[in-house]
Amino acid sequence: MNANRIMADTDDAKMNMTPMIDMTFLLVVFFMLTIDLSQKEFFPVDLPFATEGVEDKEDEGEVRRFVINLAGDGHVYFKSYEFDLASEDPGEQDDAIQALQDALREVHGKDPSLREKDGASKVPVMIHGDWGAKWKYVQWIMQACAHPDIKIYKLQFAVKRPPDKKSKN
Repeated sequence: MNANRIMADTDDAKMNMTPMIDMTFLLVVFFMLTIDLSQKEFFPVDLPFATEGVEDKEDEGEVRRFVINLAGDGHVYFKSYEFDLASEDPGEQDDAIQALQDALREVHGKDPSLREKDGASKVPVMIHGDWGAKWKYVQWIMQACAHPDIKIYKLQFAVKRPPDKKSKN
C-alpha cells in the first residue's frame, strides 16, 4: 500500500449542490402548503350594508382584536366555542350569555398588558354579524362585553360597502 497518495491537480473536486437546492425547494413548497393565510376567526356570514361609517384602520399599538361571529339563526361563534342565543328557553339563553362572558374572561385572563388602569380592556371586540340576525342578539353580546370583569370599551361592527350604483347599469 502506498501511504503517500498524491492528489491530482484538477478542478474536478467540487461540491454537488443539487441535493441542497432540492431540499430548499421542498421546504419552501412544504411551508407554502401548510401556512394558513386565511382568517379563521371569521365565520361566513352575509354582512349588512353600511350607508355611513368610518373605515377601521389598524392602530399600530393594537396588536389584536376579538371577533364574535353572529350567524343569522342566532348562533354565536367565539374562538372554538358555540353559543345558542336563539333557544326558545330563556334559561338556556341566559346560560349561553353567561358562557360567552366566561369565554371572554378566559381569553382576557389577568394579563395586565391587556388592561387599562381602570380595568377596561385594551383589546377591542368586533361583532361580525349576519344581516338577518335579530338585533336583540347583538344587544345581548354587547351586554356580555359590558360585564365588570370584562369591560370592553371598544366595539366594532363588520359591514360591507353598498354596491356602486354605476356598476348596476
